Amino acid sequence: MSKRITWIDTCKGIGIFLVIIGHTTLVDAPRIHIYSFHMPLFFFLSGFLFSTKGSFKEFSLIKVKTLLVPYIFFAIISFLLTTHYLGMPIEIDSFFYSTIESRRNYIFYNIPLWFLTSLFLIEIIFYYLVNLIKNKYAILMVVITVGFLSHWQLGAARGTNILPWSLDQSLYYLVFFGIGYFVRILNWLERDLKKSFLLVVPSILYIWFVLDSTVYERAWQILHLPPNIQIYLSGILWALLAISFTIYISQFLSFSPVLSYLGRNTLILMCLHLPLAINVFNTHFREGLNLENHPNILALFITIFAILILIPVSYIMNNLFPFMLGKKFNHKLLVYNYIFKK
Repeated sequence: MSKRITWIDTCKGIGIFLVIIGHTTLVDAPRIHIYSFHMPLFFFLSGFLFSTKGSFKEFSLIKVKTLLVPYIFFAIISFLLTTHYLGMPIEIDSFFYSTIESRRNYIFYNIPLWFLTSLFLIEIIFYYLVNLIKNKYAILMVVITVGFLSHWQLGAARGTNILPWSLDQSLYYLVFFGIGYFVRILNWLERDLKKSFLLVVPSILYIWFVLDSTVYERAWQILHLPPNIQIYLSGILWALLAISFTIYISQFLSFSPVLSYLGRNTLILMCLHLPLAINVFNTHFREGLNLENHPNILALFITIFAILILIPVSYIMNNLFPFMLGKKFNHKLLVYNYIFKK
C-alpha cells in the first residue's frame, strides 16, 4: 500500500473540501448532511489502507510519528494562531490540559485535531483485533458490536459523553475503519470501479434517498427495530451509501490535480483551516464581502479562500518542515528541486 492510489487521494480531496465548508457559515440542512458521512469517509479510507506489517512496537512507533507528532506540532501552532487572531489570553494550563485530554469539541484552539488522537486509538485497537481474531468476518462483527455499544452506552454519535482522546467516538468510528479494511481484503475495489455493481447501485440509491428521504425513512419504519438499533444501523447504512457515492464519483474526477493535491495534503488542511485560513479570512476579508445574508455563498467563498491559502502552506511544510508531518527531511531532494526545477 506504499504506492498512492489515485481515487483515494481524490476521495480525500472531496472529503477535506466538505470538512472545511462544514466549518463555515453553511446553513443547517447541508451541514447536517455533510456531517452524516464526511468523518466516516476518512475512517473508512484509513481502514482500507491499514496494514499490520511489523511488530507491535514498530507499528506503534510509526503511528506515534505520523499521528501524534503532527498532533503536538499542530496543537502548538494552532494555539498561537488562535490566541493571536481571537485576542485570547495565553493560558498555558488550559492549553496543556486541553491538548492532553484531546476531547472532541473541547480542544478550544482547534477542534478538528481530535481526529488525530482518535485515529491513533483506532489504529492501535484494530491492530490488536486483527492479531487476536484471525477470521475476517468475526472481526467485522466485533467492530459492529463495539460501535453499537459506544452508540448505545456512551452516546458517541450525539457527543453526549466525550471521553479523553475522544475514545467514545473512536469506538463508534471503529466500525467504518473495520468495514474499510474488510472491503480491501476481499478485493471489492480492485476492479473497474466505474462499472462496479458494488458502487453503482449504492450510488443510485443514495441519490434517490437524497432527493426523497421519505423512502429511506419508511423502509426503516417497516422493520420495527428497537430505536437504539435502528438509529445506529440507519446511520451506518446512510454513511456507507454516501461513501460509495463519493468513491464512485471519484473515478470521474481523478483527472483533477487540485483534488488530488488536496487529498495528499489532508493533514495540513484538516489542522490549519480553522486557526489559520478561516481566521485570516474573518479578520481581513469577511466584512468587506458583505455576504452575511447569503450564508451558503459566504461558505463557498471561505472554503475556496482556505484552500487557496493552504496550498502554498502545504508546499512549504512538505519541503521545509516535513518532520512536523511525521516525514523525513530529504535535503538532497530539496537541493535537486531548487537547482533543476527553478
